[in-house]
Amino acid sequence: MKQQKLMHMMRRNPCTARPARPGRPARLARSATSATPAKPGTPGRPAGVLLLLFLLLAVAACTSERAPNGRQPGSNAQKTETDNHSETMVIEDLTGRTVEISGEINRVVGLRAGALRLLTYMDAVPLIAGVEEPDKRDERPYTLARPALKELPPLGPIMGGDPEMILAARPDVIFKTYTTREDADKLQRQTGIPVVALECTDLGTANDTLFTSLRIIGKVTGREARADSLISFIRSNIRELNGLTAGIPASERPTVYVGGLSYSMSYGISATHANFAPFMFVNADNVASSIDKRLTSHVSGTFVDIEQLMRWDPDYIFVDQSGYPLVVNDLQNRPALKNSLGAVRNEQIHTLLPYNNYATNYEFVLLNAWYIGQVLYPDHFGDTAFEDRATEILQAFYPGADPEKITDKRALRPIDADQL
Repeated sequence: MKQQKLMHMMRRNPCTARPARPGRPARLARSATSATPAKPGTPGRPAGVLLLLFLLLAVAACTSERAPNGRQPGSNAQKTETDNHSETMVIEDLTGRTVEISGEINRVVGLRAGALRLLTYMDAVPLIAGVEEPDKRDERPYTLARPALKELPPLGPIMGGDPEMILAARPDVIFKTYTTREDADKLQRQTGIPVVALECTDLGTANDTLFTSLRIIGKVTGREARADSLISFIRSNIRELNGLTAGIPASERPTVYVGGLSYSMSYGISATHANFAPFMFVNADNVASSIDKRLTSHVSGTFVDIEQLMRWDPDYIFVDQSGYPLVVNDLQNRPALKNSLGAVRNEQIHTLLPYNNYATNYEFVLLNAWYIGQVLYPDHFGDTAFEDRATEILQAFYPGADPEKITDKRALRPIDADQL
């Protein structure tokens, strides 16, 4: 009776390919009953014990067919850089929020000023599912480098996008700059899509915050190596610029001023920056650095009185290309200002590439710094071929793009007196 009960259990084994047919024992049961029974009077194991042994072996085989984590035996269960974005991850964003992201990341969007720029720097263009109207309408370095961006679906007519249009783009993750915890949480509730906050900070005063944004994008999209490479390149340029200029005595450093900077819109000569990164990188003597830092902002701008600029009377004036027409207008319509500035009289006024254009153009920050260094300290930068350096920088930020389509490097130039 005991042996019959064990045989019945074998027929019900869930690991067998199909249930045993009436009159036909399961394969594992057949092998168990095929053992030669011991002859009467001779020592041998009871048949029940043998059947129990085979049953235990069958259960062990069943449980070993699939590993506890659901992977096939022998598969690699560890997270790697190539499959990093397909596993659940927890991100702490730049507002301090904890964001959980699961599943494969095949589509992303960037909202508000600078978000699309950072995604483009990170070679994430193949993942971008849509762009804001300002990026479709206006020319920016990153859309010139990657013109296909303008062909993507719109995310809304306003900065920050429209929730319904964002949903239509079907992103797996939303990256957003210039936001708050409450704003990011609200958009995440509206869309049901993880929202990760980034920051586009000043390169001269908050490098680490910018680099953290790049690393977050790298982690989410599986591009950590790209983040490391770009950060290393930026740091290398800053170190090299500092190395060329740090030893110059203060008495040999001319005073400088930048005007015409753009902050959401174009301004004239009074729009400046107390912590202008290109000046900082070449250790230039920025006359505006004396402004109370509580009165400065890299977002809303820093503005000086014309009378103050006249008192400063800097040796060199650099004009942001975005505000160049307004600066020329200021000088032409204010003879007292124009005549009081030694930089104008001595033709030491130069144009720079746009510092801001829907947040900071970080590639142009480096380009401007190298140009300013050559203007101020030609003896120290004599061996540096600016054209080659400019090409290297643009290709580092936009691998494979044509530098000539991103900007005309000849825009960095001295301004003739007759143009003023």
